[in-house]
Amino acid sequence: MPKPSEKKRESNYVTTVRSEACPAIAANIFRRSTQDGHTYLDYEISRAWKSANREGYSTRFYARNRDGIKEVAEMASDWIERNPQAADGLPERSLNGNRSSSEIVPELAESE
Repeated sequence: MPKPSEKKRESNYVTTVRSEACPAIAANIFRRSTQDGHTYLDYEISRAWKSANREGYSTRFYARNRDGIKEVAEMASDWIERNPQAADGLPERSLNGNRSSSEIVPELAESE
């Protein structure tokens, strides 16, 4: 059973964007709301890592990750600017930016 914080995070997830220069670096975009009910989008950047017997994600980066971090931050910011309506709770998007459901909302289709 997921922890309460994990369950909340899953329901707020919108999409993921990945760096083309360094695919291990990605930004997850989330729908959030303030105490007074205002909704907005933000993102968290992380880096995937793998060792011989373990793998995971980290929010710690190396100097060599600079270009990937910049690229992902720009991609996530651009996605949020192009899709402000996603803060209002429209259906989630998959990794490639397509609808995860069969529903296509016309105003989103124009921005893609």
